[in-house]
Amino acid sequence: MQSSRTAALSRIRAAGTIALATGLAIAAGPAAAHVTIAAKGVKAGQTATFVLKIPHGCAGAATTGLRVAVPGVLSAIAPQDKPGWTAVVTPAGEGTGASAKRAQIAWTGGTIAAAEHAEFAFTAKVAADAKGRVYVPIVQQCGDAAERWIDLPAGPEAGEPGKPAPAFDVKP
Repeated sequence: MQSSRTAALSRIRAAGTIALATGLAIAAGPAAAHVTIAAKGVKAGQTATFVLKIPHGCAGAATTGLRVAVPGVLSAIAPQDKPGWTAVVTPAGEGTGASAKRAQIAWTGGTIAAAEHAEFAFTAKVAADAKGRVYVPIVQQCGDAAERWIDLPAGPEAGEPGKPAPAFDVKP
């Protein structure tokens, strides 16, 4: 009798552990699927390196391009070389429509399989008066499809938007 009760408790504990692990994996999944930007120690008035992390393609399609709307607080933009890709910087005012308001970086000519992750990097000088959180809208091109990582939070208490624009923080 005691051994069957112990066995039942062991099964309940195992099921609870599996349920907890599954819940954590599901909760972490969407956050891990977003495009992010890594930028350590970004300080106003200094040059910094920004690394865009692309975790996957678009709904099973390979990544074939990346367009970055460079925030106005960044200048002297210099994309780093990525083998197989061509990077072009378009200064603010030279694009069309809403895109003309910001400088842009476009990486084209390469392909990254849908299940693979990739990193694209650039350096830029941060404005002396920059502060707080800075958002970097990105469009990930996958052939004829695109993922638009451009959504901004609705407010300080709002949850994360569906396709959040990557962000970094500027220290004084």
